[in-house]
Amino acid sequence: MRGGKSKLFSDWREFLREFIIIVLGVLTALIAQEWVQSIDWSNKVRAAISNMDQELNNGNGPQAYVRLAIYQCLANRLQAARVAINAGDRAAARRQIEAIDLPLRNYNSHAREAANSSDIAGHIPADTMYEYRIVYALVPEMDAVHQGELEHLAELRSLPASGGTLSQQEKQMALAAVENLMLDNDRMKRASAFTLRHMRDLGIGVNRPQLRRNFADVPVYGNCLTSDIGSMIELSPPTNAR
Repeated sequence: MRGGKSKLFSDWREFLREFIIIVLGVLTALIAQEWVQSIDWSNKVRAAISNMDQELNNGNGPQAYVRLAIYQCLANRLQAARVAINAGDRAAARRQIEAIDLPLRNYNSHAREAANSSDIAGHIPADTMYEYRIVYALVPEMDAVHQGELEHLAELRSLPASGGTLSQQEKQMALAAVENLMLDNDRMKRASAFTLRHMRDLGIGVNRPQLRRNFADVPVYGNCLTSDIGSMIELSPPTNAR
């Protein structure tokens, strides 16, 4: 009987040892897997944040900055066009219209949408993702407004250059386009200031080479650009903060 009990105890001890080895092996594998996944998600989070920073720093930011710089000049020229159109002066109206131009741009949220669709956003700290949500809040509006103002500018430019005094129908068409462009310009100013202000809060600057390229697309405003953008948006001069 004693030999039987000793064997039973030995079997249980051997079983317990093997059980502990198996449990430790499984736990080690799970911890290693969790560690690898954590590193993988950390890399994805860093890449997602970097992509959003670049989209803002190289794209939306410089474009918004230029829109603020041309805002007042564009507003003044639209007002001058309105006066000439109301007076029925075709030649003066055409001169003012030819002095109006807009940079062709796309305001994108691709990086933020990619982070959301791939569930990476769920692994970014909530307060950080909230700040990115805010800075991107008006980007879709900017893109929609810009597409609309390009259509309004095309309508304004369709005013015939030849002929005498503007007809009432021509006045109505041209004035409608001017009024829409004025509203568009105000909306772009508001959205641009908002975007740049929250970029500043996130420590995202404006890429200088991209800014110069954006300014090069609006040469008609070269002599009347607003230089004190900081006072418009409470933002210091553009820097490469990230």
